[in-house]
Amino acid sequence: MALFKKPSDDDAAPSDLDKEVAEAFVAMGRRDKGAPVAAGLARETLISLMFRHADLLSQSGKPQESATLYELATHIAGFDSATLGEGKDIEDLRSLGAILMTAGRFEYAAKIYERIIEAVPDDHDDHIRLASLYYILDRKQQSRDFLLEFFQKHPLTHTASDRDAEPLGKILRFTGYDKTQYKMAPRKDGSFKYYRSGGHFMAQYLLNLSDYDLDTYVVARDNIADQPPAGPHDMILNIIADADTEYNSLKSLEAYLAKTPHPPIVNHPTQVLATTRDNNCDRLNKIAGIRFPRTERFTLAENEATGLANQIEAAGFSYPLIIRQTGTHTAITTELVTNRPALDAYLAGATGNSFYVIEFVENASDAGHYTKMRFFAIDGRLYPVVHHIDEVWNVHGGNRKTFMAQHDWMLEKERRFMDDPASVIGQSAYALLETLPGIIGLDFFGFDFTLLEDGTILIFELNPAMRHSYAHADNFPYLKRHMDAIGDAFTTMVNQKIAHNRR
Repeated sequence: MALFKKPSDDDAAPSDLDKEVAEAFVAMGRRDKGAPVAAGLARETLISLMFRHADLLSQSGKPQESATLYELATHIAGFDSATLGEGKDIEDLRSLGAILMTAGRFEYAAKIYERIIEAVPDDHDDHIRLASLYYILDRKQQSRDFLLEFFQKHPLTHTASDRDAEPLGKILRFTGYDKTQYKMAPRKDGSFKYYRSGGHFMAQYLLNLSDYDLDTYVVARDNIADQPPAGPHDMILNIIADADTEYNSLKSLEAYLAKTPHPPIVNHPTQVLATTRDNNCDRLNKIAGIRFPRTERFTLAENEATGLANQIEAAGFSYPLIIRQTGTHTAITTELVTNRPALDAYLAGATGNSFYVIEFVENASDAGHYTKMRFFAIDGRLYPVVHHIDEVWNVHGGNRKTFMAQHDWMLEKERRFMDDPASVIGQSAYALLETLPGIIGLDFFGFDFTLLEDGTILIFELNPAMRHSYAHADNFPYLKRHMDAIGDAFTTMVNQKIAHNRR
């Protein structure tokens, strides 16, 4: 253990090991013979070698081994949160922060990023990483306040096109920071990814943004009123997609656009604001042949779970009913409630205070199967996305590998739907759905639906917050060309808007 002992004022004399290391350096020509030997030379050499080895492991694709060695070297060196990373430049600090995160040393990593931000106070990525670290350390309010203050002062980032030729255009992309949260999650290789949770649609597979010069503006409170983005731009891409999660951001953007001349836009905020579930219920049920389950919004004040349950029953909802927290997706807060005790339990355990209560419309087939189909609407045209069949009422895509793959007829029906939707749902139903883009008024949105026994179209959800990805195409190759078609259509729409603006 003497090797690892930290030097102190009492350790003025070099140890035998210090002298041996000094002699080795002399033999290597790295030290003058007869130069004084400092106490702790062996220890400092060991620490330096460990840090260097950790860096090499990281560069060679072994992040976990690197992190373990780095953590051990940090401990031996006696670094604390105040001294860790001293003497390193910004890129070295970012590498050190990544290594510490891989080791699970999030407190240390947060200190590293705090030091980075002191030196580089206006970098968006660094602030998002630190906010994500605060979140994973359960300092959620600090995470939110930290980013909110930053985005209010630094709303804009610029990314230049990486095309060898001229960029295809200059896009102004709007995102929001109202109730959205930035988080982090581990990748398979041990590193971490950072992502925005909620409120937006993902453009990654819809458009190759690197073909364009891109200005991204984060709407936070009313920063856009005080710091409007400077132009000119060829078009606006509004990816704020959830009218519940990002209500204030959409309202701020709506007010800005109302008084500011602007180029063509994908998804005007006014139309996005109209896609809440309760508003969809009001407007879609006015269309003959379409049904949207009765949906009402309820608010839970502190300690009023019982009172809210009484309100829901008094409003005429009967069991079973569906309840979900507003602004959430992928069914993370959705539950089918079959009786009053279950409703009381849901409300008592809820973390939010605003809920949608939704009429449950039984739509199983005679064989007990539930179907959910999805279209994307892009620039007025419909593009098939999925035809899911499941044994449970809350149909989701993960069942394709676990349930649908066991039944060839289900996969064949999805193939037919993707190739020719009208052949599956009927020409009249398809023609009715083709009228929705004109009614909704959005350039891009998605909707989930099924057909009831009498031919009525039951729409479960409609908004632009639906994700386009290739998550299932690797295992089910018949999906790929349809996913490609969606991206091609979105890209064509963007390029046409740019061309129109340049005329």
